[in-house]
Amino acid sequence: MTAFPLRDRLSATTDPEIVLAGCGLRGMGLLTATPALLDHRLTVVDAGPRPGPGAFADYRIQSNSAGTDFFGWVDPAGPFGPVLDDPAVRRLREHQGAFDLALLAGALDRFGDRLAALLPPERLIRGDRLAHVATDGATIGLTLASGRRLQSRVLVLALGITEAGHDALAPWAARTIPSGRIVRDHLAALPPMPAGRPARIVIAGGSHSAYSAALVLADAMDAGHLNARVAILHRSPARLFHQNLADHAAEAHGPLEAVPDPARDICPETGQVFRYSGLRHRARALFQEIARGGRPGFTQLRIPALADAAELLDRADLIVQALGYQSRRLSMTIDGHPWDPAGGGAVVRPGPDGRIPLPGGSAAQIFVMGMDPYPYDDGALTPTGQYALRGGQILAALARLAAAGQPLPLAEPG
Repeated sequence: MTAFPLRDRLSATTDPEIVLAGCGLRGMGLLTATPALLDHRLTVVDAGPRPGPGAFADYRIQSNSAGTDFFGWVDPAGPFGPVLDDPAVRRLREHQGAFDLALLAGALDRFGDRLAALLPPERLIRGDRLAHVATDGATIGLTLASGRRLQSRVLVLALGITEAGHDALAPWAARTIPSGRIVRDHLAALPPMPAGRPARIVIAGGSHSAYSAALVLADAMDAGHLNARVAILHRSPARLFHQNLADHAAEAHGPLEAVPDPARDICPETGQVFRYSGLRHRARALFQEIARGGRPGFTQLRIPALADAAELLDRADLIVQALGYQSRRLSMTIDGHPWDPAGGGAVVRPGPDGRIPLPGGSAAQIFVMGMDPYPYDDGALTPTGQYALRGGQILAALARLAAAGQPLPLAEPG
Protein backbone atom coordinates (compact mmCIF):
# COMPACT_ATOMS: atom_id res chain seq x y z
CA MET A 1 0.00 0.00 0.00
CA THR A 2 1.42 3.41 -0.93
CA ALA A 3 1.77 5.83 1.96
CA PHE A 4 0.22 9.24 1.49
CA PRO A 5 2.44 12.32 1.96
CA LEU A 6 2.77 13.51 5.54
CA ARG A 7 3.00 17.15 6.61
CA ASP A 8 3.84 18.77 9.93
CA ARG A 9 1.87 22.03 10.01
CA LEU A 10 -0.11 22.82 13.12
CA SER A 11 -3.84 22.13 13.05
CA ALA A 12 -4.93 22.58 16.64
CA THR A 13 -8.66 22.21 16.11
CA THR A 14 -9.14 19.32 13.68
CA ASP A 15 -6.36 16.78 14.13
CA PRO A 16 -6.33 14.14 16.86
CA GLU A 17 -3.39 14.01 19.22
CA ILE A 18 -4.14 10.33 19.92
CA VAL A 19 -5.75 7.67 17.76
CA LEU A 20 -6.86 4.50 19.52
CA ALA A 21 -7.26 1.73 16.94
CA GLY A 22 -9.49 -0.95 18.45
CA CYS A 23 -11.88 -0.44 21.34
CA GLY A 24 -12.78 -3.86 22.69
CA LEU A 25 -11.89 -4.93 26.22
CA ARG A 26 -8.25 -3.79 26.06
CA GLY A 27 -8.90 -0.49 24.35
CA MET A 28 -11.85 0.27 26.60
CA GLY A 29 -9.81 -0.81 29.63
CA LEU A 30 -7.10 1.67 28.69
CA LEU A 31 -9.56 4.56 28.40
CA THR A 32 -11.55 3.74 31.51
CA ALA A 33 -8.37 3.36 33.58
CA THR A 34 -6.85 6.58 32.21
CA PRO A 35 -9.71 8.93 31.31
CA ALA A 36 -7.24 11.84 31.09
CA LEU A 37 -6.52 10.53 27.60
CA LEU A 38 -9.87 11.99 26.56
CA ASP A 39 -8.49 15.47 27.29
CA HIS A 40 -5.99 15.18 24.42
CA ARG A 41 -8.24 15.21 21.35
CA LEU A 42 -8.64 11.46 21.17
CA THR A 43 -10.10 9.72 18.11
CA VAL A 44 -11.29 6.10 18.46
CA VAL A 45 -11.41 3.82 15.42
CA ASP A 46 -13.21 0.50 15.82
CA ALA A 47 -14.18 -2.10 13.24
CA GLY A 48 -17.39 -2.99 15.06
CA PRO A 49 -20.68 -1.13 15.13
CA ARG A 50 -20.26 -0.24 18.81
CA PRO A 51 -17.17 0.34 20.95
CA GLY A 52 -16.73 -1.98 23.91
CA PRO A 53 -18.12 -5.50 23.38
CA GLY A 54 -15.78 -6.57 20.60
CA ALA A 55 -16.42 -10.21 19.72
CA PHE A 56 -17.45 -11.31 23.22
CA ALA A 57 -21.16 -11.23 22.38
CA ASP A 58 -20.54 -13.83 19.65
CA TYR A 59 -18.91 -16.45 21.89
CA ARG A 60 -21.38 -18.66 23.71
CA ILE A 61 -18.91 -19.99 26.27
CA GLN A 62 -17.80 -19.26 29.79
CA SER A 63 -14.94 -16.95 30.64
CA ASN A 64 -11.84 -18.33 32.32
CA SER A 65 -11.89 -15.21 34.53
CA ALA A 66 -14.08 -14.14 37.42
CA GLY A 67 -16.59 -11.32 37.18
CA THR A 68 -14.90 -9.51 40.06
CA ASP A 69 -11.73 -9.20 37.95
CA PHE A 70 -13.31 -6.50 35.79
CA PHE A 71 -13.60 -2.71 36.09
CA GLY A 72 -11.97 -2.41 39.49
CA TRP A 73 -9.67 0.02 37.71
CA VAL A 74 -12.49 2.52 37.06
CA ASP A 75 -12.47 5.56 39.35
CA PRO A 76 -16.01 5.92 40.76
CA ALA A 77 -15.51 9.69 40.84
CA GLY A 78 -14.23 9.87 37.26
CA PRO A 79 -16.11 10.31 33.98
CA PHE A 80 -16.76 6.56 33.66
CA GLY A 81 -17.73 6.17 37.32
CA PRO A 82 -21.52 6.36 36.78
CA VAL A 83 -21.37 3.24 34.62
CA LEU A 84 -20.34 1.18 37.65
CA ASP A 85 -23.91 1.49 38.93
CA ASP A 86 -25.45 0.23 35.69
CA PRO A 87 -27.29 -3.08 36.33
CA ALA A 88 -25.41 -4.87 33.55
CA VAL A 89 -22.06 -3.88 35.04
CA ARG A 90 -23.11 -4.72 38.58
CA ARG A 91 -24.34 -8.14 37.50
CA LEU A 92 -20.92 -8.93 36.11
CA ARG A 93 -18.89 -7.53 39.01
CA GLU A 94 -21.04 -9.21 41.64
CA HIS A 95 -21.21 -12.55 39.86
CA GLN A 96 -19.70 -15.48 41.72
CA GLY A 97 -18.09 -18.34 39.82
CA ALA A 98 -18.20 -18.98 36.09
CA PHE A 99 -20.04 -16.61 33.79
CA ASP A 100 -20.98 -16.51 30.12
CA LEU A 101 -19.00 -14.09 27.96
CA ALA A 102 -22.30 -12.45 26.98
CA LEU A 103 -22.36 -10.99 30.51
CA LEU A 104 -19.00 -9.30 29.90
CA ALA A 105 -20.19 -8.09 26.49
CA GLY A 106 -23.21 -6.44 28.10
CA ALA A 107 -21.06 -4.61 30.63
CA LEU A 108 -18.61 -3.43 27.96
CA ASP A 109 -21.54 -2.21 25.89
CA ARG A 110 -22.54 0.18 28.69
CA PHE A 111 -19.03 1.60 28.86
CA GLY A 112 -19.17 2.00 25.08
CA ASP A 113 -22.34 4.05 25.44
CA ARG A 114 -20.61 6.26 27.99
CA LEU A 115 -17.59 6.73 25.70
CA ALA A 116 -19.91 7.73 22.87
CA ALA A 117 -21.45 10.36 25.14
CA LEU A 118 -18.05 11.73 26.18
CA LEU A 119 -16.51 11.97 22.70
CA PRO A 120 -17.62 14.38 19.97
CA PRO A 121 -19.33 12.32 17.24
CA GLU A 122 -16.57 12.97 14.72
CA ARG A 123 -14.04 11.47 17.16
CA LEU A 124 -15.71 8.06 17.25
CA ILE A 125 -15.31 6.18 13.97
CA ARG A 126 -17.31 2.93 13.93
CA GLY A 127 -17.56 0.16 11.38
CA ASP A 128 -14.14 0.93 9.93
CA ARG A 129 -10.76 -0.58 10.63
CA LEU A 130 -7.18 0.54 10.48
CA ALA A 131 -5.58 -0.84 7.31
CA HIS A 132 -2.19 0.88 7.03
CA VAL A 133 0.17 2.97 9.15
CA ALA A 134 2.89 5.17 7.68
CA THR A 135 5.40 7.33 9.54
CA ASP A 136 7.65 10.17 8.49
CA GLY A 137 9.77 11.14 11.44
CA ALA A 138 7.44 11.69 14.39
CA THR A 139 4.33 12.08 12.24
CA ILE A 140 1.95 9.12 12.00
CA GLY A 141 -0.42 8.72 9.06
CA LEU A 142 -3.28 6.24 9.12
CA THR A 143 -5.36 4.85 6.28
CA LEU A 144 -8.63 3.13 7.17
CA ALA A 145 -10.25 0.33 5.20
CA SER A 146 -12.78 2.83 3.85
CA GLY A 147 -9.95 4.95 2.44
CA ARG A 148 -10.34 7.64 5.08
CA ARG A 149 -7.05 9.15 6.23
CA LEU A 150 -5.98 10.57 9.58
CA GLN A 151 -2.80 11.91 11.11
CA SER A 152 -1.81 11.95 14.74
CA ARG A 153 0.99 12.45 17.22
CA VAL A 154 0.34 9.16 19.03
CA LEU A 155 -1.15 5.86 17.87
CA VAL A 156 -2.33 3.11 20.22
CA LEU A 157 -2.82 -0.29 18.63
CA ALA A 158 -5.41 -2.34 20.53
CA LEU A 159 -6.45 -4.50 17.58
CA GLY A 160 -6.68 -7.70 19.61
CA ILE A 161 -5.83 -11.26 18.65
CA THR A 162 -7.01 -13.80 16.12
CA GLU A 163 -6.78 -17.52 15.38
CA ALA A 164 -4.80 -18.03 12.19
CA GLY A 165 -4.10 -21.28 10.38
CA HIS A 166 -1.19 -23.17 11.93
CA ASP A 167 1.60 -24.41 9.67
CA ALA A 168 1.82 -27.73 11.51
CA LEU A 169 -1.76 -28.55 10.49
CA ALA A 170 -1.32 -27.54 6.85
CA PRO A 171 -1.43 -31.17 5.58
CA TRP A 172 -4.91 -31.51 7.07
CA ALA A 173 -6.17 -27.96 6.37
CA ALA A 174 -9.23 -29.16 4.45
CA ARG A 175 -10.56 -30.90 7.58
CA THR A 176 -9.45 -28.29 10.14
CA ILE A 177 -11.50 -25.51 11.74
CA PRO A 178 -10.41 -23.05 14.46
CA SER A 179 -11.70 -23.59 17.98
CA GLY A 180 -13.29 -20.14 17.91
CA ARG A 181 -15.79 -21.25 15.28
CA ILE A 182 -17.06 -24.01 17.54
CA VAL A 183 -17.34 -21.86 20.65
CA ARG A 184 -19.14 -19.22 18.57
CA ASP A 185 -21.41 -21.32 16.36
CA HIS A 186 -21.53 -24.63 18.27
CA LEU A 187 -22.71 -27.57 16.14
CA ALA A 188 -23.47 -25.27 13.21
CA ALA A 189 -19.70 -24.96 12.77
CA LEU A 190 -19.24 -28.69 12.16
CA PRO A 191 -19.16 -30.19 8.68
CA PRO A 192 -21.43 -33.20 7.98
CA MET A 193 -20.42 -36.06 10.23
CA PRO A 194 -20.32 -39.72 9.05
CA ALA A 195 -23.40 -41.88 9.49
CA GLY A 196 -23.28 -45.31 11.08
CA ARG A 197 -20.20 -44.78 13.23
CA PRO A 198 -18.83 -42.25 15.73
CA ALA A 199 -17.12 -39.27 14.14
CA ARG A 200 -13.40 -39.13 14.77
CA ILE A 201 -12.60 -35.65 16.11
CA VAL A 202 -9.15 -34.46 17.13
CA ILE A 203 -8.62 -31.27 19.14
CA ALA A 204 -5.06 -30.05 18.63
CA GLY A 205 -4.09 -28.12 21.74
CA GLY A 206 -4.76 -28.15 25.48
CA SER A 207 -5.63 -24.52 26.23
CA HIS A 208 -8.82 -22.96 27.58
CA SER A 209 -9.94 -22.61 23.95
CA ALA A 210 -9.38 -26.34 23.41
CA TYR A 211 -11.44 -27.32 26.43
CA SER A 212 -14.12 -24.75 25.62
CA ALA A 213 -14.51 -26.45 22.23
CA ALA A 214 -14.45 -29.83 23.97
CA LEU A 215 -17.28 -28.68 26.25
CA VAL A 216 -19.44 -27.83 23.24
CA LEU A 217 -18.84 -31.33 21.88
CA ALA A 218 -19.40 -32.98 25.27
CA ASP A 219 -22.70 -31.17 25.80
CA ALA A 220 -23.86 -32.18 22.31
CA MET A 221 -22.89 -35.81 22.96
CA ASP A 222 -24.70 -35.80 26.32
CA ALA A 223 -27.83 -34.45 24.60
CA GLY A 224 -27.67 -37.11 21.89
CA HIS A 225 -26.99 -34.59 19.13
CA LEU A 226 -23.50 -35.86 18.29
CA ASN A 227 -21.95 -39.32 18.08
CA ALA A 228 -18.20 -38.87 18.32
CA ARG A 229 -14.88 -40.00 19.74
CA VAL A 230 -12.71 -37.04 20.69
CA ALA A 231 -8.94 -37.05 21.19
CA ILE A 232 -7.30 -33.98 22.74
CA LEU A 233 -3.62 -33.54 21.87
CA HIS A 234 -1.38 -31.78 24.39
CA ARG A 235 2.01 -30.60 23.20
CA SER A 236 2.76 -29.33 26.70
CA PRO A 237 1.25 -30.00 30.14
CA ALA A 238 -2.05 -28.31 30.93
CA ARG A 239 -2.19 -25.43 33.37
CA LEU A 240 -4.97 -25.60 35.94
CA PHE A 241 -6.05 -22.60 37.98
CA HIS A 242 -5.75 -22.84 41.78
CA GLN A 243 -6.59 -20.29 44.45
CA ASN A 244 -3.13 -20.68 46.00
CA LEU A 245 -0.20 -23.07 46.30
CA ALA A 246 -1.76 -24.76 49.33
CA ASP A 247 -4.84 -25.67 47.29
CA HIS A 248 -2.58 -26.92 44.51
CA ALA A 249 -0.63 -29.08 46.95
CA ALA A 250 -3.84 -30.55 48.37
CA GLU A 251 -4.88 -32.06 45.01
CA ALA A 252 -3.55 -35.10 43.22
CA HIS A 253 -1.94 -34.28 39.87
CA GLY A 254 -1.52 -36.44 36.80
CA PRO A 255 1.27 -36.45 34.21
CA LEU A 256 -0.62 -34.08 31.91
CA GLU A 257 -0.66 -31.25 34.46
CA ALA A 258 1.96 -28.50 34.50
CA VAL A 259 3.99 -27.93 37.66
CA PRO A 260 3.83 -24.23 38.58
CA ASP A 261 7.01 -22.19 38.79
CA PRO A 262 6.63 -19.88 41.82
CA ALA A 263 8.75 -17.22 40.12
CA ARG A 264 6.54 -17.07 37.04
CA ASP A 265 3.17 -18.73 37.57
CA ILE A 266 2.00 -17.25 40.89
CA CYS A 267 0.15 -13.94 40.79
CA PRO A 268 2.08 -11.52 43.04
CA GLU A 269 -1.12 -9.68 43.98
CA THR A 270 -3.34 -12.64 44.92
CA GLY A 271 -1.13 -15.73 45.21
CA GLN A 272 -3.32 -17.52 42.68
CA VAL A 273 -1.73 -20.21 40.53
CA PHE A 274 -1.88 -19.92 36.71
CA ARG A 275 -4.24 -17.03 37.23
CA TYR A 276 -4.21 -15.81 33.65
CA SER A 277 -3.62 -18.95 31.58
CA GLY A 278 -5.02 -21.74 33.74
CA LEU A 279 -8.14 -23.78 33.02
CA ARG A 280 -11.06 -22.66 35.16
CA HIS A 281 -14.65 -23.56 35.85
CA ARG A 282 -16.24 -26.17 33.56
CA ALA A 283 -13.16 -26.36 31.32
CA ARG A 284 -11.05 -27.33 34.33
CA ALA A 285 -13.64 -29.84 35.51
CA LEU A 286 -13.80 -31.45 32.06
CA PHE A 287 -10.01 -31.78 31.91
CA GLN A 288 -9.97 -33.55 35.28
CA GLU A 289 -12.93 -35.76 34.35
CA ILE A 290 -11.20 -36.93 31.17
CA ALA A 291 -7.87 -37.36 32.96
CA ARG A 292 -9.37 -39.78 35.48
CA GLY A 293 -11.23 -41.73 32.78
CA GLY A 294 -14.67 -40.50 33.77
CA ARG A 295 -15.78 -39.06 30.44
CA PRO A 296 -16.63 -41.73 27.83
CA GLY A 297 -15.69 -40.84 24.28
CA PHE A 298 -12.82 -38.52 25.27
CA THR A 299 -9.10 -39.23 25.52
CA GLN A 300 -6.06 -37.06 26.18
CA LEU A 301 -2.67 -37.65 24.56
CA ARG A 302 0.67 -35.98 25.25
CA ILE A 303 2.72 -35.55 22.07
CA PRO A 304 6.04 -33.72 21.51
CA ALA A 305 4.87 -32.34 18.15
CA LEU A 306 1.78 -32.58 15.96
CA ALA A 307 3.71 -34.56 13.36
CA ASP A 308 3.95 -37.36 15.93
CA ALA A 309 0.16 -37.71 15.71
CA ALA A 310 0.08 -37.82 11.90
CA GLU A 311 -1.63 -41.21 11.77
CA LEU A 312 -4.37 -40.04 14.13
CA LEU A 313 -4.80 -36.80 12.18
CA ASP A 314 -4.93 -38.72 8.88
CA ARG A 315 -7.92 -40.72 10.16
CA ALA A 316 -9.77 -37.76 11.67
CA ASP A 317 -13.08 -36.62 10.22
CA LEU A 318 -12.56 -33.22 11.85
CA ILE A 319 -9.59 -31.44 13.41
CA VAL A 320 -10.17 -28.53 15.78
CA GLN A 321 -7.21 -26.17 15.93
CA ALA A 322 -6.66 -24.76 19.43
CA LEU A 323 -2.99 -23.87 19.18
CA GLY A 324 -3.16 -20.30 20.38
CA TYR A 325 -3.76 -16.86 19.01
CA GLN A 326 -1.65 -14.21 17.33
CA SER A 327 -1.86 -10.45 16.98
CA ARG A 328 -4.15 -9.03 14.34
CA ARG A 329 -1.80 -7.83 11.63
CA LEU A 330 -1.73 -4.64 9.68
CA SER A 331 0.49 -3.12 7.03
CA MET A 332 3.07 -0.56 8.17
CA THR A 333 5.58 1.69 6.41
CA ILE A 334 8.24 3.19 8.68
CA ASP A 335 10.09 6.16 7.19
CA GLY A 336 9.48 4.90 3.67
CA HIS A 337 10.24 1.21 4.24
CA PRO A 338 7.70 -1.66 4.63
CA TRP A 339 7.90 -3.17 8.08
CA ASP A 340 6.33 -6.05 10.01
CA PRO A 341 5.44 -4.93 13.57
CA ALA A 342 5.65 -8.55 14.77
CA GLY A 343 9.17 -8.93 13.38
CA GLY A 344 8.21 -12.10 11.52
CA GLY A 345 6.72 -13.67 14.64
CA ALA A 346 3.15 -14.18 15.78
CA VAL A 347 2.77 -11.40 18.34
CA VAL A 348 3.27 -7.63 18.35
CA ARG A 349 5.02 -6.92 21.65
CA PRO A 350 5.85 -3.51 23.10
CA GLY A 351 9.11 -2.53 24.71
CA PRO A 352 9.40 -1.52 28.38
CA ASP A 353 8.04 1.95 27.54
CA GLY A 354 4.88 0.50 25.97
CA ARG A 355 5.88 1.40 22.40
CA ILE A 356 6.69 -0.87 19.48
CA PRO A 357 10.46 -0.79 19.04
CA LEU A 358 10.63 0.79 15.57
CA PRO A 359 13.50 0.34 13.10
CA GLY A 360 16.13 2.97 12.46
CA GLY A 361 15.44 4.81 15.70
CA SER A 362 12.12 6.15 14.39
CA ALA A 363 10.63 8.76 16.70
CA ALA A 364 7.01 7.77 15.99
CA GLN A 365 4.99 7.17 19.15
CA ILE A 366 3.18 3.89 18.45
CA PHE A 367 1.96 2.06 21.55
CA VAL A 368 0.51 -1.45 21.94
CA MET A 369 -2.30 -2.54 24.27
CA GLY A 370 -3.46 -6.15 24.49
CA MET A 371 -2.24 -7.70 21.23
CA ASP A 372 -0.55 -10.59 23.04
CA PRO A 373 -2.79 -13.48 24.20
CA TYR A 374 -0.61 -13.84 27.32
CA PRO A 375 0.60 -10.31 28.05
CA TYR A 376 1.36 -10.55 31.76
CA ASP A 377 4.66 -12.20 32.64
CA ASP A 378 3.89 -12.09 36.36
CA GLY A 379 0.97 -14.54 36.02
CA ALA A 380 -1.66 -11.93 36.89
CA LEU A 381 -5.07 -11.88 35.24
CA THR A 382 -6.58 -8.57 36.27
CA PRO A 383 -4.93 -5.96 34.07
CA THR A 384 -5.63 -2.98 36.34
CA GLY A 385 -1.98 -2.10 36.71
CA GLN A 386 -1.25 -2.75 33.02
CA TYR A 387 -3.97 -0.37 31.86
CA ALA A 388 -2.83 2.38 34.21
CA LEU A 389 0.82 1.79 33.29
CA ARG A 390 0.17 2.08 29.57
CA GLY A 391 -2.05 5.12 30.04
CA GLY A 392 0.66 6.84 32.05
CA GLN A 393 3.25 6.05 29.39
CA ILE A 394 1.06 7.60 26.69
CA LEU A 395 0.43 10.73 28.76
CA ALA A 396 4.17 11.03 29.39
CA ALA A 397 4.87 10.78 25.66
CA LEU A 398 2.37 13.56 24.95
CA ALA A 399 4.00 15.70 27.62
CA ARG A 400 7.42 15.18 26.04
CA LEU A 401 6.09 16.11 22.62
CA ALA A 402 4.52 19.28 24.01
CA ALA A 403 7.72 20.20 25.84
CA ALA A 404 9.71 19.72 22.65
CA GLY A 405 7.34 22.07 20.83
CA GLN A 406 6.46 19.49 18.17
CA PRO A 407 3.44 20.67 16.16
CA LEU A 408 0.43 18.59 15.38
CA PRO A 409 0.17 17.14 11.89
CA LEU A 410 -2.32 18.45 9.38
CA ALA A 411 -5.04 16.00 8.37
CA GLU A 412 -5.24 14.94 4.77
CA PRO A 413 -8.44 16.13 3.05
CA GLY A 414 -11.19 13.59 2.50
